[in-house]
Amino acid sequence: MDIASNYTETLEKTIRDLLERQDDLIRTAFTDELTGLGNRGGFTRSLEEIWEQELPVTMAFIDIDNLKHCNDIFGHDEGNRYILQVSLYLKLYMEVDEAAFRLGGDEFAILSTIATEDDLAERLERCRTVLLKNNDAEMPHSFSYGVAHADPALGEAPNRLTNDADHRMYDYKLRHAVHLDRRNIAQAHTDDFEISDRIFDALSMLNEGRYFFIENLDKHRTLWSQGALRDLGLPSEHIDNCHDYWKTRVHPDDLEAYTNDIDQIYDGSKHRHVMQYRVRNAAGDYILGRARGFRIDGDGNVPSLYVGELVNHSLAETVDAATGLGTQRTLINAIDACRRDRCKTGLIAVRVRGTAKFNELYGAEAVDNMLAEYAGRMLSITRGRSRVFRSRNAQFVVLSNNLDHEAFEQLIQHLKEAVFAPVRIADDTITPVCLVVPAFYEHLTNQTAAVLGELDRRIRTAGGLVPNDSLPIPEVERKSAIAERIDPLTGLYRPSVFMRRANEFLETRRNGAWCIATVDMGHMRLFNEWHGQAEGDRMLADVGTVLKDIENANMGVAGYWGQDDFCILIPFEHDTVHQIYSRVRQAVAKYDDGVGFWPSMGVYPIDSNEKITIDAQAKAMFTNRRAKNDFKERIAIFRPEEYEREISFHRTLTEFQYALSNGRITYYLQPQVDMETGEIIGAEALTRWIDKDGSLISPATFIPALEESGFVVTLDKYVWQGVALWLRERINRGLRVVPISLNVSRVDILACDVAEHMGALAAQYNLPPELMRIEITETAYTGESEAVDKLTADLHTRGFSTYIDDFGTGQSTLAMLKNVNVDVIKLDRTFVPDNGDEGRSVQIISSMLEMAQSLHLPVVIEGVETDKQANMLRHMGARYAQGFLYYRPMQAEDFEALLDGGDNN
Repeated sequence: MDIASNYTETLEKTIRDLLERQDDLIRTAFTDELTGLGNRGGFTRSLEEIWEQELPVTMAFIDIDNLKHCNDIFGHDEGNRYILQVSLYLKLYMEVDEAAFRLGGDEFAILSTIATEDDLAERLERCRTVLLKNNDAEMPHSFSYGVAHADPALGEAPNRLTNDADHRMYDYKLRHAVHLDRRNIAQAHTDDFEISDRIFDALSMLNEGRYFFIENLDKHRTLWSQGALRDLGLPSEHIDNCHDYWKTRVHPDDLEAYTNDIDQIYDGSKHRHVMQYRVRNAAGDYILGRARGFRIDGDGNVPSLYVGELVNHSLAETVDAATGLGTQRTLINAIDACRRDRCKTGLIAVRVRGTAKFNELYGAEAVDNMLAEYAGRMLSITRGRSRVFRSRNAQFVVLSNNLDHEAFEQLIQHLKEAVFAPVRIADDTITPVCLVVPAFYEHLTNQTAAVLGELDRRIRTAGGLVPNDSLPIPEVERKSAIAERIDPLTGLYRPSVFMRRANEFLETRRNGAWCIATVDMGHMRLFNEWHGQAEGDRMLADVGTVLKDIENANMGVAGYWGQDDFCILIPFEHDTVHQIYSRVRQAVAKYDDGVGFWPSMGVYPIDSNEKITIDAQAKAMFTNRRAKNDFKERIAIFRPEEYEREISFHRTLTEFQYALSNGRITYYLQPQVDMETGEIIGAEALTRWIDKDGSLISPATFIPALEESGFVVTLDKYVWQGVALWLRERINRGLRVVPISLNVSRVDILACDVAEHMGALAAQYNLPPELMRIEITETAYTGESEAVDKLTADLHTRGFSTYIDDFGTGQSTLAMLKNVNVDVIKLDRTFVPDNGDEGRSVQIISSMLEMAQSLHLPVVIEGVETDKQANMLRHMGARYAQGFLYYRPMQAEDFEALLDGGDNN
């Protein structure tokens, strides 16, 4: 009974501790280490919470001016001081309820649910002015910013908010950024591209979806416009060895043709490059692009350049073939520009009715000619004052961004006169019925989709002319019109309404099995590229109709999550699930039955008594990832063990970050000994994670997750620095030290310059490199042989010794020893003789020792645990060992006691 009580008390205390430290855990995981502000993860999380709560939000993007030049000229310490100074000034000009984040590098963001755009922009301008005035550094400190606003309750999207702020920030940078005096500060790579940074930035901002580039063919260095960084996810505006880098972005099916063509540009046999191919964007999806470029040959004084542009067909403006007007995509870009410029904006929708009947009577070509006539009339009325677009089928939109309200009213009247006049079609003169619906905004506050949705709603509800339209549109009317909870394209519920409706539906149907299923279209963006946005919208609308029939049949509830994602509540029955999937697939196949466009479905069974939350949809979406990769069975059922592995993976990373920040990540030292004398000749540093109760967490439970995520680099650098600091402190106290072996993983080798980092550590702590021995696993040698060969050569140049660790566990052979550039071999413990396999192990170790001795390579035997093993190894010529027979891994203070003459047991 006492044991049970103690266990319960311990469990309750643990739960209380976790609850009390919950805020600390979250704060650590989402905090930038340098500035103390939130990090990119914290920004994303905060933005998601704001959208879930449907709070109006104002956001600012801040970009530090010339930080790269500061790092290049004055060093990264000065660059970090620059970053810290900007972060401090931002904090000084923020309100209590606002949050600032460092997104990485030179980028910051601010989220405010209390400020207007004007208020936040005014404060940032004051902050920037004071920062410039009070700066005492060798180069001016400044930043550029862009501010945008969105209201989630109106169906506005966070990605449009971030895009608006990003555009405004780069527009500000172009007009106001502090530009360095090239006469006083040497600029890195100023002559590489023979163009002013300001001119290049200005050209880069002319067109959405068009990315300018200049490549110095002599230095293999490429300059890209900022839009390419944002839309394509390039790591920097300057790309070294772009020829090789770009091959990793081009679609595999297009790679051979691309390589053959571009190689001719590089070798000078061809000077003009025009090609269409698929390339990965920032989201990892392939978009269709068209590259056009020209090679300019240089001489000994000027470099050879390759100059051109890449057009992103998913974003770039297009022209309607029949009328010569801009399309819906062009209209969207134009409205976005008006919204960013915050100018008066007038929109007039003109819809020609009855075109379907005209197509039957006269044919499509005659109807196109009629619509072209209407386009010509509108252009004649608006030329020089407004722009005209063919937004869809028989609908036009006239956009004005430079007319006051009175002039806009006159434009409406002139348009009505033009479109109401008779028009010729084939040999007949007719007067079609036209709808003319205006909307005027002092300045646009809602995003483009909401603005066009409101315009469409007005046309749908007009049923004819709208003679008594009130302009400008009252704000309350606009918000009530946009804040519909039904998606107009698919006719399905938006997410928040879906959750409420689904729970209401289950309230009266507690019997039976139910599930939440998500439906995802295959490669929807590619579909839009191939067939057009309008065709893609029609397909999504048809899928929405199929799923809406579920509700009409009283079988469940359907919702639309945006993009190509749908969510449904349906009975968890095999036949029902497959029938619904089959109908969705048939709806898609009407447009294109290519395997790549097949939809996928993820199914998460639920308890009919539980409340449906976003968690159920998330689990169904997680399951859908498996279905998307299975072309035999495109329906996947939720597997708890898979989801738990995913959760465990992320939990491990979060707990690791907390443990690291709280000093619970450390290292133990396991001595290496001379078996002849028993003398300690070195030690290996082994990572240890101390749990909250003081126990040790097995490396096998966290190292794989850290390696998969790349955070093992963070761990290893932490341990390396800890060992270097320990060695320096021992030396400063005049105490004995021995060389310490530091483990280097395959991920370390691929992700960072290990030799450079080790050299920097040795210099920082003034350590002889002989005290830091670098252990590289055999799997790294065999898997990344070229990189490891380069690393060992660099380490030897800097004076470091290298070990090959765990030898014999991978693909290696004894013959491999002749080719590896190492100083010491560590034989894996699996080959140490034991009672069950002495003969074979002895032969292996004996052969290995003979080979190593012939190559003059010392060998350290790992895993020696008994006197019998030690005697046998010494008899075969082995001298150095590491194992429990001599010492277990121990804390640094216990190892110090050994070195200082303490207990040697």
